[in-house]
Amino acid sequence: MSMELGIKRIIIIMCSILSINLRAATGLQMPLRKSSTSLAYSASTIFIGQRSIFSIKQPMHQSPTFSPRRGNKNFSIVPTRSVTSILGTASSDLDISQTIDENNWKDHPSLAETLYIPTIIVPSEHLHSLISQGKEKGILVPFLATQMKELDNIHPKIKVVHNLDRIGVEMNGDTNNDNHAMKAILLDPKTVSNSNISLKSSKNGSGIDPYEFLSSSFPRMSSDVVQSLASIYAKPGPLVPIELTYKQQPIQHILSKLLPEVAQPPPTGYEQIGHVVHLNLKAHHEPYRKLIGAVILDRLSPKIQTVVNKVGEVSGPYRTYEMEFLAGRPDTTVQLNEDGVALEFDLSKVYWCARLSGERKRLLEEFKQGEIVADAFCGAGAFVVQAAAKLGCTVYANDLNPDAVRYCRENAKKNLKRFNSASGVDGEAIKKPKVVVTCGDAFDFIQNLGYMDDLPHHVVMNFPLDSASFLGALRWWPAKDNIEVAPIVHLYTFARGDNSDEFKVDGMPPRDAVEVAVDLVAEGLVPEGGAIEASRYRRSFLDKMGCDVKAREVRDVAPGKVVICVSFKVTDTLLRILQGDFIDF
Repeated sequence: MSMELGIKRIIIIMCSILSINLRAATGLQMPLRKSSTSLAYSASTIFIGQRSIFSIKQPMHQSPTFSPRRGNKNFSIVPTRSVTSILGTASSDLDISQTIDENNWKDHPSLAETLYIPTIIVPSEHLHSLISQGKEKGILVPFLATQMKELDNIHPKIKVVHNLDRIGVEMNGDTNNDNHAMKAILLDPKTVSNSNISLKSSKNGSGIDPYEFLSSSFPRMSSDVVQSLASIYAKPGPLVPIELTYKQQPIQHILSKLLPEVAQPPPTGYEQIGHVVHLNLKAHHEPYRKLIGAVILDRLSPKIQTVVNKVGEVSGPYRTYEMEFLAGRPDTTVQLNEDGVALEFDLSKVYWCARLSGERKRLLEEFKQGEIVADAFCGAGAFVVQAAAKLGCTVYANDLNPDAVRYCRENAKKNLKRFNSASGVDGEAIKKPKVVVTCGDAFDFIQNLGYMDDLPHHVVMNFPLDSASFLGALRWWPAKDNIEVAPIVHLYTFARGDNSDEFKVDGMPPRDAVEVAVDLVAEGLVPEGGAIEASRYRRSFLDKMGCDVKAREVRDVAPGKVVICVSFKVTDTLLRILQGDFIDF
């Protein structure tokens, strides 16, 4: 019978070891369950030789137990319960088989992390010099817990300095080193120790050398650092448990724990538009989109109240796209402020790209006070309103989308109220800006600009998909000799650089995306009718007509595909050629 019991015990032990090894191999770092059997902690006392240095007083369920093994020779302070590492927590108690969804994800055990962080106890008077981040950095700066990747983007930030009573330590039997005169500093385990911290006494038990005590506890510290710490009577402190709830962790960190391997890595970016977060999830994230939306909504509320995912591509005459609600209230009418201008629109009904805010600001820098501006694809009016409100420009705007036109008019009216009583130097009234918005085809809009008494100073054509096809409308503009200020067209288009193998013909190098965009503009202005192959590098052709072409890259939209802004002057020579005149230049 006893032999059978012995065999059973051996089998049980072997199965336990196998189970632990399998879990360790999966790389799971799960938190300890707070149960009566797993985290029962008690007060312990750390001794050096025959003398008590400080006591660790920890509440039950809040920190690991440190059990001093006291005897005539060596003793160590070690947790009574093993953990996977000093950075992680044991996973042997966890049930990770539960299904995670948008309703129960907060309860998943992997989101409750406990980090066991080593400490060093130093006199308060030396604290600043040890951790100073100034010109002369303190010697402990490279070893601080703030270097830990596990604490990156944690909010609120973990304090690196603690009073001893906050970590449950009392100094005993040393009137010079009482609790008020000493501070505990949290250290990065990876920089101070090769393994779990073990605080050892001297072999003879009659005392311990401070240098030996520190160097054995923090073997990765250089001898110079250890010597400096020993000279001020610094002492190794206990491992301090830092509990991190999901509310302190960044979104990507949470999703990396919740999403299965097939959905890794988690989505890294999103676009915030008012109270709406707009996602563009990849295919491998789609099955978990509701979970992703729920996490984002929880972590960004109350500022964020709606999470949507883009479905399909921007398409159709109104440049809109379908979207799916993932979390929050189904409301896509947003209010936002862009560079001091208040805007409101329904995200599901008009085109909007927050990434263009910087481009709008940059383009405005080319405009002058009171100029005439035309925007052929105005959308909800972000650029229109800023040109009018900030520079007092007269703006003629157009869009094919009736919803965009309605929002553009409302936004202009709301933001231009401030000019009702504006006055300049010596009380001279400032000319109130004017905004006229029409709804119709951009070709007709550009053509009709030629019938105005004064041509606009700037024409903005931000429709990258097909802007160049509308340039033919310029031929209806009147060609006038000696135009004082030639209008400038700012056209945005998609472009890709030439394939180096396909286009290396007649010794001409392949074009980059900028030169491809310039050629698209040249083709839209003066098509090479009847040519078998369109010529390339036509920038010089445009510049001979005085167009003074300038082009630059605005942003990437896909691998190898970029948005280019091409600006050129609409000169009298260009207009005459557009109208069929043969001019020798």
